[in-house]
Amino acid sequence: MIDEKKVLRMTKMAYYESHGGKKDKAVARYFRSDYVGLHLLISFMTITAAFLAVIAAYLCFNFEEFMATIYTMDLLEIAKKLLFYYCSALVVYLLVTYVVYQIRYRKARRRLNMFLGLLERLEPSEDE
Repeated sequence: MIDEKKVLRMTKMAYYESHGGKKDKAVARYFRSDYVGLHLLISFMTITAAFLAVIAAYLCFNFEEFMATIYTMDLLEIAKKLLFYYCSALVVYLLVTYVVYQIRYRKARRRLNMFLGLLERLEPSEDE
């Protein structure tokens, strides 16, 4: 006789495995701090590259003006201002990254634990 509850559990499990189970298993390979730390490092490199790209683009578009006024500029003040903007953007971006990946890790672990719970209920008990 076919147990409809087991078939339903197996269907849920198959759906989970084909629609995100692989991603959740990849997340579960890490400890939470390692997973979040890895993405913080990636975000740090990303925001640094983006900031440098913005500075390079600004200099490319305004190169003539920049070269004409380079000797009259207060380069130390400009460097301080750029460092302030960089640090501000970095802090905001890293805070957002931290929160997002904490939530993603928690949700992935919750879904994986649900999957493992369904798997445990599929195994035959000693009564059956």
